[in-house]
Amino acid sequence: MDNVLQKVSRRKIEEALESLSAGFGAALLVLDSGGKVLMGAATDCRDRAAFISSARRSGKEVYSEPLNFKERRIGTLEVCLGPGTGNGVAPGIARSLESFLGLEREIEDLSSEVIRIYEELSLIQKISGRLGNEMDVERICRLMLEEADKILSVRTLFVMLLDADRDELYTRFAIGSDGELMLGFRVPKTEGLIGHVFLQGEPVTVCDIAADGRFQLPYPAKSVLCIPLIADTKPVGMLIATDKLSGEEFWSQELQLMGIFAAEVSSALQKANLYEEINTLFLSTVEALATAIDAKDPYTYGHSRRVAELSVAIGNQLGMPKDRVRKLELASLLHDIGKIGTPESILRKPGMLKPDEYEKIKEHPAKGAEILLMITELREIVTWIRHHHEWYDGKGYPDSIAAEDIPLEARILAVADSYDAMTSDRPYRKGMPSDTVLKIMEQFASSQFDPAILNVFERCLQQGIVV
Repeated sequence: MDNVLQKVSRRKIEEALESLSAGFGAALLVLDSGGKVLMGAATDCRDRAAFISSARRSGKEVYSEPLNFKERRIGTLEVCLGPGTGNGVAPGIARSLESFLGLEREIEDLSSEVIRIYEELSLIQKISGRLGNEMDVERICRLMLEEADKILSVRTLFVMLLDADRDELYTRFAIGSDGELMLGFRVPKTEGLIGHVFLQGEPVTVCDIAADGRFQLPYPAKSVLCIPLIADTKPVGMLIATDKLSGEEFWSQELQLMGIFAAEVSSALQKANLYEEINTLFLSTVEALATAIDAKDPYTYGHSRRVAELSVAIGNQLGMPKDRVRKLELASLLHDIGKIGTPESILRKPGMLKPDEYEKIKEHPAKGAEILLMITELREIVTWIRHHHEWYDGKGYPDSIAAEDIPLEARILAVADSYDAMTSDRPYRKGMPSDTVLKIMEQFASSQFDPAILNVFERCLQQGIVV
């Protein structure tokens, strides 16, 4: 009976007893399987002996009927009625109470199911909202692990993605007590339990890994849950969880929920991978253009790529977001695009430039911005390119703006561009050693260069991030 009371409100049972008591004119007493009084109706008695004694004093009899729930004995119903009337009435009252308990249990189960489904839908909506237009594989994977851990509460969780070049699944991210051991873990996409789940596209749970024999891990684990990540019928990876912290097995409801969860994540991963492919193609196209620009002057060949590497290092050291660093890389590759309009006779001149020739060179930042302004997708980096020759003290060109008025990315470009220019060979001089260049640049800190950016760049050199 205690188990029933955990599922059905005691107040509702008492109300049902009062209704039955009033309807049949009978005092009622409910006992548990051990004979303990749990509740009653139309009586003040708190034990069976007192209930029977009270009935006899009033000239009535007590009839006992077993109470069953889901084909299991849970207690006894004592019914106090007039002599000779209880044999037909008492069983009816007991069956009515049993029917009530069964109906309430079904209602409770349905309510729990509705709540569970609502929570699942809320979770999926939350995940979809957080993923949104997310195009970064790393952030998607980290979000997946965070949310999956809230659902499953396991010892270790890890994401394996497909390495198409090697036909292997490799661990991209992992969390939990054995997460670090999973980093670098690889398996062929056709072997073992992981390969089976990956190819079949159906989630699988194994209660005893050792007995199953198809799953090998670099750490001891008893149970495992494998969820394939599938986008448009194409498998892209796996989400794997081992050993619930509670020690329980993985439930079928968890498999169902994680399947829905994985579908949302798989779709986001597919979009991110496609975006990455398009971005790589775009970056390759931009780099080819930058190479064509550099080729106008054989002495600066590779300059744009080197400036990009230096700028990216500075951006990462500053903690700039990944998408911002990517745009900085684009701006670096295209920072000299305005030189397309500069005569090669000036670019390739072996000696010092005349004042009028130098003025012609100084036109390239504004010309580059003008060219890129026509490309909607590149408009954000236009101002960075326009101002990469501004000076921190306002004595640069083309607009003579200073300090914080110069975009951060333009200040980064200024440092990277100047460093590579001074360390590279020119028609009129050999490239200078890095230490010499840094000493010169330090003399121009706060005049030509943002001192904070210059300090970060020097730190990149000291740590060997760039050379």
